Amino acid sequence: MTTTLIIDHPWKESFNHGVLNKLVAGLEQDQKIYQVIDLNKDGFNPVMKEEELAVYKSGSVLDPLVLHYMNLLRETTQLVLIFPIWWYSSPASLKGFLDKVLLNEFAFFDGGNGIQPLLSIDSVVVFTTSDQPTAGLEQRCTRSYKHQLTTTLEDIGMRNISWHHLGSVKNLTEEERLEYLDSVYSKL
Repeated sequence: MTTTLIIDHPWKESFNHGVLNKLVAGLEQDQKIYQVIDLNKDGFNPVMKEEELAVYKSGSVLDPLVLHYMNLLRETTQLVLIFPIWWYSSPASLKGFLDKVLLNEFAFFDGGNGIQPLLSIDSVVVFTTSDQPTAGLEQRCTRSYKHQLTTTLEDIGMRNISWHHLGSVKNLTEEERLEYLDSVYSKL
């Protein structure tokens, strides 16, 4: 079983990186196989370029980093996503990852009769944070940030999706932050 952790946050000292570090520490302690995709550290370009779009329909890839990510996902049985909610959505790099990596004939097949999933990932765990209170975030965007991502993941064959959101991060005490971080590994 291989766990693939994807983080989309540019600042290494962020709370999101704290979540990543706690998860990695737990995986290492339990001697589990894992791999990390750090979209910002990798310099991933989330923008679909004209030449990429020209080969998109055939499922072809021009970016070697995208091919690398596809190979990592082929080995994945558990996917973990870590990102902040900015303006009621994920940061651009994660959205670009979905657009550029989850391609026809890799993640799904669409022969005109609807999407047929091609990836088989047993579980997905999503960790998100926001400065907004969780209740306010869900009220303002009627949970659309969750629906868009979970629907996409389900459409390509990912199962058992759980979501853990921590709101009001900027208002948490140091004790509350540490308590949350100490609990993240148990959510895998």
